[in-house]
Amino acid sequence: MSQQWSPLPYNIDGLSELKVTQTILSSHHLDFPPSSSVSQGYVSDMPVLGLFVAFSSSALGLDPLVSAQLLASILGAIAVLIVFLIFRQHWPSSSRGALASALSLALVGSFVFSAGCTWKETMGFVLLGLVLYSFPLRRSPSYRLLMTSSLLLFVFTHHLITVVGYVIVTFAVALDLASKSKKDTRVFSPSDALDAVTVIGMWTLAIFYYTSINLPYLDYLSPSTDLYLYIAVAFLVLIVAVRISVSKKPITELPIELSVPIIGAIIMVYNFYHPLFPGLPGPASLIAVPFLAYLILVVPAWGGAGLVLRTRGPSKDLLLAMILGPLSLILFAFLRSNDATSQLTIYRTFDFLMPAFAILVGLGFALLVKNTKRLGIAAAVSLVIVCASTLPVAYSSQQMFGVENQTYWFEYDAVQWFSEHNVTSYTSDQRLGETGWRLFDLEYGRGLPYDLKEGLKLNESSFYVLEQSWSTKGAQEFPFGVVVVSNETISETLNQSSVFYIGGSLDSQIVGFRTR
Repeated sequence: MSQQWSPLPYNIDGLSELKVTQTILSSHHLDFPPSSSVSQGYVSDMPVLGLFVAFSSSALGLDPLVSAQLLASILGAIAVLIVFLIFRQHWPSSSRGALASALSLALVGSFVFSAGCTWKETMGFVLLGLVLYSFPLRRSPSYRLLMTSSLLLFVFTHHLITVVGYVIVTFAVALDLASKSKKDTRVFSPSDALDAVTVIGMWTLAIFYYTSINLPYLDYLSPSTDLYLYIAVAFLVLIVAVRISVSKKPITELPIELSVPIIGAIIMVYNFYHPLFPGLPGPASLIAVPFLAYLILVVPAWGGAGLVLRTRGPSKDLLLAMILGPLSLILFAFLRSNDATSQLTIYRTFDFLMPAFAILVGLGFALLVKNTKRLGIAAAVSLVIVCASTLPVAYSSQQMFGVENQTYWFEYDAVQWFSEHNVTSYTSDQRLGETGWRLFDLEYGRGLPYDLKEGLKLNESSFYVLEQSWSTKGAQEFPFGVVVVSNETISETLNQSSVFYIGGSLDSQIVGFRTR
């Protein structure tokens, strides 16, 4: 769907992935120039997605500039297919449930965004799916190899998928050990020993590699900060998981499953009126529609959870690990602090709950339409409509969260022109600034919208870039929201400046200027 606006990578992080891909294709190695934007962060240290896009583009004879987003979308579709196979692996008799699970995952907005953008999490979901599929079959050497190799690739794909994926696998291994029958004479089998070595080895690799590259994005999980708090939270959640795993009935007869959506609804409403994270605005009121759709999906998911809780076995254990592993990180983020790092951890980890949520929706859907063919068709149509109601989370993020994810051709043409005409640095908003930096290594400053709105004097002879749309939809200064600059202010500023570039259409005009 994003390609109806532009074939360029959807999500600004995808521009860096495109830069990695182009550099690999031009140099044929992973040595990136020190002056390149991708070598100044962690992007080049985790090149798996860039390697995949580079290989696919080269093999198919495609230009990565316009094929990267398409290839990423294919990866997202593969991730959905793997979750479909996971469902069929554990509940082979429920074809309706498997289809409903795949449909809900393919259409739920937050997952569509996370698994459909040109960024590292897209590849991460594919690798995580392979791990979850091969985990129950790991006693076979081939599946053990598939699981282990996918786990190793986590580290070189993305730091968040590494943490969340490793937490899920750690929970799964612990639950597998805890659910062993008391009659099992081999308390610790060779397979269990391999699991222990795998868990210890993967965490060791992640710690060693991320320390060696000085990755700053996991500082909150270092021993000098909040590591021990997370270990405590994860241990308590794991105890709950073990208790649920070995029981064929809930911990309590109370409908504790409903506590999650209820608490979520309370937090969303409170955050709308009183933002939880200082300096970060709450979502727009438009979020109410997709959020209501999520709450409706809780109905079949609750039914699916009831089915799972009344059983024992590896299927239940794996699903518990998929739910409670990410949930332990979300609870930890709420406890540690109400800062930007916690907000980022919460909303990015939430996406990793979606595969398990989709499986529960599929199980509940199959239960609701059991032995009712006509009702099943109507229910399937309703499920598609409800899930599709959440798609604005993926494709209307500007209106809901103040974040424009699409890069347009006229913006690409502008920063390309700058790079070809000796404009080495300019000041704009966060979005346009990063577009030039990520694509063409142009230095940038942000804050121009604030300066214009407050009437501050601009530095003489400096280069500035603005969009006429700042007067309507506003300039993007993520994570601080949007800044609307009046059309009169923009016109007055340009009249007093030397304009050196004009591009785009009348309603989306991009202007480069220098002060006199």
